[in-house]
Amino acid sequence: MDKQQLRDRLEELHKELQQINSVDKEEREILKTMIGDINKLIDAEDTDQSHYDRLGEGLREGIERFEASHPRATMLMGQLADALAKIGI
Repeated sequence: MDKQQLRDRLEELHKELQQINSVDKEEREILKTMIGDINKLIDAEDTDQSHYDRLGEGLREGIERFEASHPRATMLMGQLADALAKIGI
């Protein structure tokens, strides 16, 4: 996956996460962190490995928390986590 495809996936997930409204306080914090991490990666020209690592952790946590209640967001998180894993992140 090239950088543009990764950016496209990040933007798609970002849009999906912004549509999630029915969450508790802890889930809202997870979403807020994940959206912030995605924004950093979308906006950055050159990103540090730690940004990707942090997003990877957030994706795994998000998949666990939202699997039943938000299947589309979970699917996108899984696809992005797989893509990051394929490029060694």
